Amino acid sequence: MKCYFFGTFNPIHLGHVEIAKRVKEYYGFDSVIFVPSFMPPHKVEDLASYEHRLNMARLALGCENVSDLEFKLRVPSYTYRAIEYLYSNNGSKRVNFIIGYDQFFKLESWKEPLIMRDKTHFIVIPRKFLNGQVMGEKAFEYLKNKGYSFQVFNTDFLDVSSSMIRYYVSHNQDIAGLTTKEVKEYIEKYGLYNKLAGKKPVS
Repeated sequence: MKCYFFGTFNPIHLGHVEIAKRVKEYYGFDSVIFVPSFMPPHKVEDLASYEHRLNMARLALGCENVSDLEFKLRVPSYTYRAIEYLYSNNGSKRVNFIIGYDQFFKLESWKEPLIMRDKTHFIVIPRKFLNGQVMGEKAFEYLKNKGYSFQVFNTDFLDVSSSMIRYYVSHNQDIAGLTTKEVKEYIEKYGLYNKLAGKKPVS
C-alpha cells in the first residue's frame, strides 16, 4: 500500500523526508511517493524549474520514491487530476495523501473539492503552537461531518521550511542540516536561489 506526498518541494528538505519516514513506519505503508507539482495553478514565488525540483527530490529520496505523474497530466497541475488517475489505477480505493494542517483546512477552496473528498484519505500533519496544542478542532469536526476521510498524525518534526533554505542560500548562509548533502551540492552546482537577497523566510 502506497501513500503520496504532493508539493512544490522548492527545494525538498529534511523535514519532508522525516515526515514521510515516520508516516511510512507508523501506518505500515510499503512506500511514500513524492509527487512534485509540475505547473501549479497559483503563482509560487521563487519557484525553481520542474526539472530541478524533480532532480533534487530524486537525489534526496531515490528515483523509486519520486513520481513525475503531474508532468504527464494536463496543466495547470490541479491535484484532483492526479488523484483521479491514482484512484482509477488503484482499484477505486481511496488514495492515501499526506497533507499539512494549513492546507487541509483550505481543501474546500481547491479545484474539484468533492473529488478530493470522495477519492482521498488524508494523513494530516498538524502544526503545534507555543502551548504544544494543535488548533482547529472545530475545523476538523466540520470536515469530518462533510465526509472527508482523514487521520491526524501527531508528531514532532524538524522545524525547517523550503523558504528558509532559499533565504539562507540567497544570503550565503550554510544550509547543512536542513536538506541532504546531495541536494545542497545540487543547489550550489546550478546556482539555485542565489538571486533572492532581501526575501524573508516564511515560518
